[in-house]
Amino acid sequence: MRPKFLQPIHHHPQIVLFDLRPLQTSYSQKGIGRCIREIAPRLARSLGENSKRNTQDPLKDNPIGQLNIPSAFQVFSLVFASEKNPLPEIPVLIEMPKWKRPWLWDQLVLPFLLILKKVHRLQNFVALGPLPQISFPLFHFGRGLAVVYDYHLFADTASDLEKFYRQTWRIQLQKIGISHARKVFVHAKSIEEESIQRGIPSHKIILAPLGSDHLDATLPDAWSMENFILSIGDTSNKNLAFTFSVLSLLRSRFIHLNWVIIGNRDLVLAQLDGALREDLPTWITILPQATDGLVKACYLKALALVFPSTREGFGIPILEAMRLGCPVLIPDIEPMKSILNYAPTTLPLENRETWGKTLTELLQDSEKRKAAVVAGKNQAEIFTWDATAKIFAQAYLE
Repeated sequence: MRPKFLQPIHHHPQIVLFDLRPLQTSYSQKGIGRCIREIAPRLARSLGENSKRNTQDPLKDNPIGQLNIPSAFQVFSLVFASEKNPLPEIPVLIEMPKWKRPWLWDQLVLPFLLILKKVHRLQNFVALGPLPQISFPLFHFGRGLAVVYDYHLFADTASDLEKFYRQTWRIQLQKIGISHARKVFVHAKSIEEESIQRGIPSHKIILAPLGSDHLDATLPDAWSMENFILSIGDTSNKNLAFTFSVLSLLRSRFIHLNWVIIGNRDLVLAQLDGALREDLPTWITILPQATDGLVKACYLKALALVFPSTREGFGIPILEAMRLGCPVLIPDIEPMKSILNYAPTTLPLENRETWGKTLTELLQDSEKRKAAVVAGKNQAEIFTWDATAKIFAQAYLE
């Protein structure tokens, strides 16, 4: 017989705990942060408002449609005590105090707090990540739902720091804990296949593609630069050195071509060439602090987004650009090529001549550029955050 705290509750709301700590770390500025900020509020509103919903109008105030949830949920958050709640609309239930080794708190203390607070679902939004402040507990009593965003730590091209992390006890315990999770969310088919290869039962895996519509209501900032290629990201997998080599080649023909990079300046320069720290070419602009409005303005004016990433968990910048009518050049690897689904701008990785030729055609041939824009917009329409949140919410019924 299951313990009493695991028995289904029919007359009282079931307590759901969202782990929002990634939004209090550097993850907040990455694609993972975007996912949490878009999914968590939608999911909380859908679950939390179920008991209040007008039965005569089941779609009223429900951002992701009728889900037929049979019992109400109360949604709370887990946050670091030293930081403010990153999503104030979700009240705090558990605060993590400062620990010398935070991952031990997750493994030794959090499981007992889940019992004490009568938590029925622990929603983790990033498992197997490189941040030592956050860990998915080994003991979650079958109530844990984990999100595996990617397997970057285990990639052959992982950085030395990532290779170090994957050998730690924290990651080893997370791997065991995830395999015992109630459900495991992944955002791409390729991550689903790798999850199965790594021993996660297929019946536990839920494919939840991400959205592309988060910039729709954002007003673009004023941005005067013209004739530029756009790159997003500053980590080694973004392959900025390759983009630099392609654009350097093209500038022999297009002398007014510029390059705008959105990312941390020091990290970007480290990816390019240390010598550029003192003498950055005038045709390269780095934007370290980019608001959503500035990002949107760049997409709207860029000649193309060049994104030769060697590995991605999904590829949100690809969707953002496509939705806003910016042509995209990506490598022909998953999950990116399935997102774009447009072969003419899906190119062999590390083939500089092919990338240069394709980019030249986009700059010179208006019909090819128009075809790329239309194909991108049509594909991006498929991906919405409401659809993603609905997939998450339905998992709470299983």
